[in-house]
Amino acid sequence: MNGIFGTRFACFDIKFEIMSHPIFTMEANLTLYREGELFLGNQQIRLLNQVLTDGSIHAAAKNLKMSYQHAWHLMDKVNRLSPVPIVVRQKGGKDGGGCSISPYGRKLMDAFMKRELDVFRFLDECNSDLERCFF
Repeated sequence: MNGIFGTRFACFDIKFEIMSHPIFTMEANLTLYREGELFLGNQQIRLLNQVLTDGSIHAAAKNLKMSYQHAWHLMDKVNRLSPVPIVVRQKGGKDGGGCSISPYGRKLMDAFMKRELDVFRFLDECNSDLERCFF
């Protein structure tokens, strides 16, 4: 019986077809800590990507169905823990302000997503090994 196995990444979905439902699977989420505090994880990356698309924390929070206060605190913490600003805020004016992601922030996001894909590939290989152990 064919089935679809998939996983949810910070910014995209990946699905693979497998021959049967696995008995055991390994899963993991990539999380980056700085000095013991959560710096970047799936939630922060999803929000940063949405800020990149929408140009504001408010619009990004709305599109992700997240409270503005929660989104603002996540972005503030990311900036506070970063050695270089990641979210650059523009004060309100006739257009209401907004924010952008710094070049450093974009590089950091790209590196995180590449490492996340590496982790997924590794886990996919581990899950295949597990399947071979049981069948």
